[in-house]
Amino acid sequence: MALTIDHVPYACSDLEATAEELDELGLTPEYGGVHGNNVTHMSLLGFDDGSYLELISEVERGDHGFWPAHIRADAGPAAWCVRVDDILADCRQSLAAGWEVHGPLSGSRERDDGTLIEWDRAEYGSEENRLLFPFAIEDRTPLSYRVSPTPSVADGPLTGIGEVVLATDRPERALRLLGDRYRFPSPARGTVEGFGTVASIPGEPIAVTEPAGEEWLQERLGQFRAGPCAVLFETGDMATARDAYPLTESRDWPDGRVAVFESERFGTRLGVIERE
Repeated sequence: MALTIDHVPYACSDLEATAEELDELGLTPEYGGVHGNNVTHMSLLGFDDGSYLELISEVERGDHGFWPAHIRADAGPAAWCVRVDDILADCRQSLAAGWEVHGPLSGSRERDDGTLIEWDRAEYGSEENRLLFPFAIEDRTPLSYRVSPTPSVADGPLTGIGEVVLATDRPERALRLLGDRYRFPSPARGTVEGFGTVASIPGEPIAVTEPAGEEWLQERLGQFRAGPCAVLFETGDMATARDAYPLTESRDWPDGRVAVFESERFGTRLGVIERE
């Protein structure tokens, strides 16, 4: 079952500063507006395939369910979202797999031009593994209201979100739970500098990693539950991507090559993948 990544929320305490850092990397996001909770707002980097990176922060400190601990800690990837055609059917399938289901829940935000964007979403899993599992989204308003290719990346070497890297200290359990639900094939495995022991799912936008001595991953799992730790943009030509953006030398990935952006703010949490 091939999953369609819709977006990855990237939590930050200062939306403007984080957007400026992306801009310095040649990835200029666009402001997307305030959510219906009136507490959080976002900017986005939209790709040609319809996926996007969502920079999410707080307009002001308040009560909301959009990963407040991650936002206040500048934690970066906070969750991951898949696009579905029928949110109710997806909820039923998740229930059949034994997952807890929370939803469907309605959501909205208003763009600066006054356009109201509406959707339904569902969250899956227990408190322990809810960030490990994706949440699902189905649009009520046209998808084009919510995302379109951002000029800074449109028609360029980065075509979408290629892989979400999930950090956990129980990788085999995570692979089993996700595999049972989505019928994933067996992963390709390897040890990757900066990422620990990685199991990447062939043909799917998912990898699971265990820290294996990587201090930043150990610290992250000490602070947050298992869930996304990095997002990798897709490219079909790593050399062209490295010519266009400040990326490190690429390194072997279990089923491809990976490079990360040369940025202190983003570190290993933001990179590029070329799949085999």
